[in-house]
Amino acid sequence: MEKSRKDSKSPQNNGSGDDQGAYLILRNAGRWSDIFRLTPPGEAVIGRASSNQVVIRSDRASRQHAKISWSGQRWQIEDLESRNGTFLNGQKLEKSHSLSNSDQIEVAGFAITFANRIEGGIGEPVVSTGSSAQATDDQITMDVDATNITDRRRRSAYLHGRPETASTTAPSRQLLQLAFDLARCDELDQAVDRTLRSLSQQTPLDTAGVYVWQKSSAAKSLADIPLLATRQTGHRSYRRPPEPLVHSLTSEEGEAILARNVIGDGQLATENSRGEIDVESVIVAPIRDHRRQLLGMIHLTSCIGGQPLSGNDLEYTVAACEILAEALGRLSDQRRLSRSLKQSQRQIKALQQRLGDKVQIVGSSKPIADVVQQVGLAAPTNATVLIRGESGVGKELVAAAIHHSSGRRNGPLVCLNCAALSPTLLESELFGHEKGAFTGATERKQGKFEAADGGTLMLDEIGEMGAEIQAKFLRVLEGHPFERVGGQTAIKVDVRVVAATNRDLQAMVRDGSFRQDLYYRLHVVEILVPPLRQRDKDCLLLADFFLHQFNREMGRKISGFTETAKKMLVNYSWPGNIRELKNVIERAVVLNMKGEIDASDLVLSPAVEQGPIDPLSPTGTEQSLAEIEKQHIERVLRHTEGNKSRAASILGIERSTLDRKLKKYTEK
Repeated sequence: MEKSRKDSKSPQNNGSGDDQGAYLILRNAGRWSDIFRLTPPGEAVIGRASSNQVVIRSDRASRQHAKISWSGQRWQIEDLESRNGTFLNGQKLEKSHSLSNSDQIEVAGFAITFANRIEGGIGEPVVSTGSSAQATDDQITMDVDATNITDRRRRSAYLHGRPETASTTAPSRQLLQLAFDLARCDELDQAVDRTLRSLSQQTPLDTAGVYVWQKSSAAKSLADIPLLATRQTGHRSYRRPPEPLVHSLTSEEGEAILARNVIGDGQLATENSRGEIDVESVIVAPIRDHRRQLLGMIHLTSCIGGQPLSGNDLEYTVAACEILAEALGRLSDQRRLSRSLKQSQRQIKALQQRLGDKVQIVGSSKPIADVVQQVGLAAPTNATVLIRGESGVGKELVAAAIHHSSGRRNGPLVCLNCAALSPTLLESELFGHEKGAFTGATERKQGKFEAADGGTLMLDEIGEMGAEIQAKFLRVLEGHPFERVGGQTAIKVDVRVVAATNRDLQAMVRDGSFRQDLYYRLHVVEILVPPLRQRDKDCLLLADFFLHQFNREMGRKISGFTETAKKMLVNYSWPGNIRELKNVIERAVVLNMKGEIDASDLVLSPAVEQGPIDPLSPTGTEQSLAEIEKQHIERVLRHTEGNKSRAASILGIERSTLDRKLKKYTEK
């Protein structure tokens, strides 16, 4: 045996199987496999005695149960007068028998496969057919003799509590340190380098390679697996493992493998530049996360003349792979979250830019500067705000500015127009309803108060709210919980209310159509938004703002307004306020085929012209429609310096119609 062992030290490429080498493959209760390499003219004794090459710790096994030996250019098996017999392919052995590829040997209830070659990987595991096949790790073992390949494992005893195979605490301390180190790594390369360093400190490796890939399915060939990092402790350079070894590892049930005495075996090691296989032992271990997804593998080798890799080294490598797998999963999650965060930040920035156009208060006049100042003072507080102003002045814009300038900016901004809904629907919209609360309530609905929890609720046209809903609304403003329509569960929310109206709430309180206590609750802070006609030349700033906005949205390149158009914009009283101005500019941009907007491109609405009258004052309702029309026609004629054709074009009427109206006004 000594001579045989010495001869086996000669590096040669016998991967083709010309030396008549063979393998014994044992499966341990579906957990791991031992693979024993047979090299002629050697032998392997199977039995309970610890001096055997294959040790089976079972009461059914004899101390020396069976022997496999090389004889007459063939491998043969014989029973060594065991108590319970040796079986070959289901038949009890009565005498020595030659072995053929895939023969099934059964000893003490445990199945062993005899294989001439390792094809398609390490081979399919064989399950015992005996009644005592529930083996433990102590029942099937092997000596540390260089005539075998050992231990195909999934999990390490160091991490999963088999103290009998992990008796020393030093590796456990090193693995704990590795876990802490990898937890602090922010980059993949750092984690792999720290793992290689730990392996080189704890195992007698000569070369090491780490393969990592991010694929949802296992690699089909070695070429699919990227080599991320290598390490050498001696003079030998790193070489990739052969395909059969990789294939066995990357299969769905692939396990870690320790192979010893692999000198000259081309299926377990790769030859060097001289065509020699100078590897003494090999470990390949998969890097799998807790979901069993394959992330990569670690490959270790030891050289001839050095200390071979052992079962403890396999345990340590498997444990290191498990720790590395969790670190890789964490880094992958971090990269995915980082990409998602950056994408979200880009989207938020784009939305903020778009939203900025909508919440930006444009103007340099004294009245609008006062509004901006009041917004700045009111926004940081939780005070209820009442915004008053004519229709179209931008009350919702002011409410949005209050929200986005407050500490609730990250919460929702929910808007509701109270005038657009009947009292029943308004109550449902505000407070929500339960399924079956009324006809058409087919499912539970969340109200605006719930939707705005943690943010701001903007209620436009608050003066249109009915008396019954006013009472319920007041209770919520005072901090009381509410119930959905048809519900009995009390709901409490944290909402700031901003109300808006174009009506005179004080007059409504006097005539009894609006609750006085609700008015006082809403009137904590009042912001009066001035009409556009009271904002000097803000209309030109707003016109430029809308022109740039529509240029961007429609892909136009209109440079600005002619002086005539600017004069027309300034002189017009804008009864529809900013909403009307925006619509006028949008129409001019859509229909304009020139580089500038001229007065002829501006279509105003004389029929609703109100002049410089505050509609919140009772005097604004004391003019007849004919008087308003007359004032506007006179204003347009002054603007056109008496040019009736141009005035008629601006007014949107025929020249003859203008003449008749002027004649009527003169006769009066």
